[in-house]
Amino acid sequence: MKNVQYSLQLLLPHEFVIMLGRWVRALRHRAELTQPMLAERAGVAVSSLSRLERTGLGSTLFLSKVLFALAESDAVADFVKERIRLAELPRDIEQLAETPKKRQRVRPVKRSDR
Repeated sequence: MKNVQYSLQLLLPHEFVIMLGRWVRALRHRAELTQPMLAERAGVAVSSLSRLERTGLGSTLFLSKVLFALAESDAVADFVKERIRLAELPRDIEQLAETPKKRQRVRPVKRSDR
């Protein structure tokens, strides 16, 4: 049987998606865009954008299109990359010592004679 660890989560899933919608609305307001303007830039329906802002509901692809149109996708990607890096670390320091290092093959640089 696996040792299951739980962490205290203060934010419930439905609260999280509502917060995402509020964030998208705040980004849109900061960019001084209307919903139709942003929907056109993102290539999505205005009604779907409105639903995202009100309820936080929408697919990850939909959210990524909107964030790209708001020039926020790189910041989110950087955050996700860092979370992936942290998730791939060993759980404790003892496992770190046991992890074999990848061997890198070094090849000499070929230079052309002039």
